[in-house]
Amino acid sequence: MNSTSLSLIGKMIYEESLKEMPLFQYLTAPHNNTEPSIDAAKSIKKALNSMCSNVLKTVKSHPNGLTCDEIEDILGMKHQTASARLRDLITCQPPYVEFRNDPTTGKEKRRPTKSGRTARIYYATHHGAE
Repeated sequence: MNSTSLSLIGKMIYEESLKEMPLFQYLTAPHNNTEPSIDAAKSIKKALNSMCSNVLKTVKSHPNGLTCDEIEDILGMKHQTASARLRDLITCQPPYVEFRNDPTTGKEKRRPTKSGRTARIYYATHHGAE
């Protein structure tokens, strides 16, 4: 094999290994330093990365984006869980999800929810779509 072939193989192995890495390296799940919040954070620590990954995969699989309400329905998550994982994905660096503006209004795109109110639509970023 030549050096180009080895380089390509090395890149493929590296990219594959990245797929297996957790999205976040939390020592604990995010919490607000109150006892109930700390207890809740400890209880989900082991599932945190898989929840984030499931939310990201769901958003990635919908090119027209999803509201938090739609993600809750698709994944069977409580609102608090889905919205917290979306916040993780939108505030990480680089962000994995984003809001997009409507070109006619310049405001973030929104869609009606089950309640009839509108909610912002989450889209996978370039980094989240990899």
